Amino acid sequence: MTERAAVLPVDLDRVPPATFRHMVVYLDDVLRECQLVLVSQSQGRAVSTELADIASGLVPDIEEIGDAFRAAEITERDDGTLHLSGALTANQASLLAGMQVRLVQVRQLGRRGALLLDSDPQVIQLMEWVWEELADQLRGRRPRPYQHAR
Repeated sequence: MTERAAVLPVDLDRVPPATFRHMVVYLDDVLRECQLVLVSQSQGRAVSTELADIASGLVPDIEEIGDAFRAAEITERDDGTLHLSGALTANQASLLAGMQVRLVQVRQLGRRGALLLDSDPQVIQLMEWVWEELADQLRGRRPRPYQHAR
């Protein structure tokens, strides 16, 4: 019998709402493009091995993280920023790390014209903070609020 991974609380605080919405849209766009790549491959169309590998890794990861975000409680703070409170399992830290690497690869492919995705630097900054913040909290560090780099 395998032991279930412990569910740990995670919090994201002082998240800018507009950038967060754009981040969700970006991840939805990445998910759709990856799904289309996999459909094309399954229909016998030529797809680069690199792109197919990235897509096959990202689809389940984005779906899993999406489920966690949909389950999170989101409240608006008095200053207009968001506070997200949810839970992840300790073993999802590796999922976050893998996602972060593959999303960098997606941005590189986008710059080369292999994908239709365009990335906004503010969205990328928030997304990188989210992955690192969640991974750090899963390792036991207390939550820290988001601070936009100047």
